[in-house]
Amino acid sequence: MYRNAIYALLGIAAFAAPASAQSEIIFAPGTGDPATAPVMQPVLAYKRFACTGFAEAKARLTQHYPAEVTEASIATTAPLPQRLDRSLLDEALASYEKHVCRWGSGAGPSQIVVVDFAKRSSEPRLYVVDLESGHGLDTPIVVAHGIGSDPDDDGFADAFGDVQDSWMSSLGAARGGELYRGRNGLSLRLDGLDPSNSSMRQRDIVVHSYAPERRRYFNYSLLSARGGKPGTSEGCFVVEPHRRDWLYDRLRDGGFLYAGLGKEGLAQRGKPTPMQPAAAPQSAFQQVLFRQGTGTD
Repeated sequence: MYRNAIYALLGIAAFAAPASAQSEIIFAPGTGDPATAPVMQPVLAYKRFACTGFAEAKARLTQHYPAEVTEASIATTAPLPQRLDRSLLDEALASYEKHVCRWGSGAGPSQIVVVDFAKRSSEPRLYVVDLESGHGLDTPIVVAHGIGSDPDDDGFADAFGDVQDSWMSSLGAARGGELYRGRNGLSLRLDGLDPSNSSMRQRDIVVHSYAPERRRYFNYSLLSARGGKPGTSEGCFVVEPHRRDWLYDRLRDGGFLYAGLGKEGLAQRGKPTPMQPAAAPQSAFQQVLFRQGTGTD
């Protein structure tokens, strides 16, 4: 009190009380570039799915399809509108079982994202499937593919790869990573889990949207001029702005994405089978990776 009175007489402000721990400013290391800084948000509390119930969940999902799917049945049977291709669902479930149940923690997200790149880009082809309820098998959304995968710009992805600057989309399973702000606004990192897409993070293959006024992807006038085809990306998964946050909430911080080629779509497109990257001799999970370090314990 006495000291503050002296400061008041001298025209000096009194010392403020120390700030509480909740009001402290915490500085985190980073690049200093706000365009590439990670977005600090609370970790998403995923609804976890225990792999002990995987066989039962798989049986429930496959009940939505004929007992047997063959090349003949694909050619003669009209599929239900927009339903996820059965062969691609089987691939995605097998990949989930491998990466999450067998090699992972034994529990993972209860919803998975499946992309059918056999379909034309003008068709909805990204599915979010609930492993427990089966919801999402018939409600896909549109997603763009890489310009390097569609050199003739006819809306069909004809080639896939995982090479830097190829601008190709990649096939295989991926884990959803962290959110960050880049040149396309809020975006989501991906980590490829298979040899066919293990360089996704280094290549900056991410999930993102765009500002609504941009004409590059799903702008109405652009779609009209291109016969319903969205613009192509540099290999990223690009969705419409109003779908962005909905999809991020199902992928970020550990979500599961699988991109493949449904047999029904391949049979109907009337084009040669797309070129796929050569499979590596072993899984990315089985490779020994040596990282640079100090050499000290």
